[in-house]
Amino acid sequence: MAYGLRAFVAAVLLCSPAFTWAADRLAVLETFGNPAGAYCSAAGPALISLQSELEGEAVLLEYNYSWVADKRLTRFWATGVSAPYLPLVMVGSGHSTSSGPVDYKNEYSGMIQNELARPPRADITAYWRRLDNFMRAYVTVHNTSGADLLVDEDATVWLILYEKAAIGVSNTWVRSTASWSLESDLAPGETVTTMITTTGGTVADWNRVAGLVLVDNSPAGHSRYDMVQATEVVPASLTVIPEELPLTPNSPTAEFTLQGPHVLEWTATTNVPWLEVVPATGTLPSTVTVILIPELRRPMETSATVSIDAAGDSMSFHEQVEVKVGARARRAAGRAHPNG
Repeated sequence: MAYGLRAFVAAVLLCSPAFTWAADRLAVLETFGNPAGAYCSAAGPALISLQSELEGEAVLLEYNYSWVADKRLTRFWATGVSAPYLPLVMVGSGHSTSSGPVDYKNEYSGMIQNELARPPRADITAYWRRLDNFMRAYVTVHNTSGADLLVDEDATVWLILYEKAAIGVSNTWVRSTASWSLESDLAPGETVTTMITTTGGTVADWNRVAGLVLVDNSPAGHSRYDMVQATEVVPASLTVIPEELPLTPNSPTAEFTLQGPHVLEWTATTNVPWLEVVPATGTLPSTVTVILIPELRRPMETSATVSIDAAGDSMSFHEQVEVKVGARARRAAGRAHPNG
């Protein structure tokens, strides 16, 4: 392939969007209670059952009501409801609430199902790593709605650290929370990134730790808050998809994607002169194109490696993509014309 054509392909690819954002809504039910209380204990079996039945669709979190350091309870009180009995329960940052003795499983299940029927207003990706006894999350929020997420409406990103353990009456126990408020309005189609670190709280077992990131706001004219979207955090890593690329002289280009914490900067190199990567450096997420240069490759050279090194915020990762070069496809033989 001539250099001019390679440059044209590179320019087109650099102007192409890296990813299409789309996600289902993740419901979040938050319970504030006292494990020793009769009503809270009675709600426990329903919470445990729903945690199992709705895994992947909903996250059910349990808080110690007496934990004064937690700020998530303010979302419940912002609804203006009078709730004299524990457990206090909210879904969607206060979009719906419940308190005291109820038909726990049916009540909570109905709240969650109503939440799942609502479309998300953003897409979130979140990675985490341990930092001493705290959790640090690297968060990207993409506004997929038709309206701005406004600073004046207290649009906030939350990180919730919890343990998957039977410490209270359910199988989760919140240890710590942290939040970050948007510093400027986020218009539809725009993306913002942030880094959030929990403070306080004591983790009993880091092997059971999990995290959740959610975005909520208080829409104009309402005192209550509403959850925009939520996602479970995943361990920080550099992900390459796919890990093997096929090329031929007839199909000399192929793509792979890089995903990971937005703080990482990466560089891609090849071990042969007959491959070019475009772009060769960048931030995450990215789409990378591998271009075969046939005139520089000898016929017996059929494999090569693209190495990707990424680093940022005291993290470093190394991944590889294997490139396999096949033979040029043979042109099909034409049929003789019956009259020819």
